[in-house]
Amino acid sequence: MKLEIDEERLGAVLEALPTDDNGGVGRHVHYTRQKYETIYEITPETIEGDLDRVFAITVRQRAGSIGTTRLTAAQKQFDTDAFRAADTHDEAYELLTSIDDVGRKIANEYLRKVVHAFEFRDSWVADLRVPLDIHVTSALADTKCIHESDGSRTDRTAVSKVFNPTSGSNPSTRIAVDDMQAAFKRVAETQGTDRIAFDELWSEHKFYLSIPAFREESCLKTFL
Repeated sequence: MKLEIDEERLGAVLEALPTDDNGGVGRHVHYTRQKYETIYEITPETIEGDLDRVFAITVRQRAGSIGTTRLTAAQKQFDTDAFRAADTHDEAYELLTSIDDVGRKIANEYLRKVVHAFEFRDSWVADLRVPLDIHVTSALADTKCIHESDGSRTDRTAVSKVFNPTSGSNPSTRIAVDDMQAAFKRVAETQGTDRIAFDELWSEHKFYLSIPAFREESCLKTFL
């Protein structure tokens, strides 16, 4: 069967998410800032000089699949000056994805951190894409924002089983990444916010939905 997106349900889920928690920044932003400030002394005030350090931390997520040599090479390819000089989000995104072994997930996660969490280039926020990792993907499946074409809940939660990297690619039983991002954007705009607000799905799944004992405490429990 083919997976489908339920935008009406997606809107209801967004309304239920605590996107204004922690002084209006949301839980994931607060969590990111707290972790990076505590461990690395990186803050919104220092981010201009810490872009390379955040990149090194973020790209490290690929270490298990590409090995230390390629990981080090990717870190060396990051051009801090070119990134600072980028005029738009899309230009910055292209710079990131031109680096060997840096795909859209790492690029989106890096931009989420430096732009959304650390307030580098506020003008780029509206163009941020939601990093589609296991937590966001699982939350979408758990809440039936994505479901099988017959309306049933899907048991597919692995990112590669749910999303195709390009529109129209095969197998067509999955959802194109661009289609998911477009749906996020349309729904967010109807509520007067930015697409990145859906990143709160990450926190909800990591800290509540993925832990059986806490699922009933989730703000999304009525969607399960």
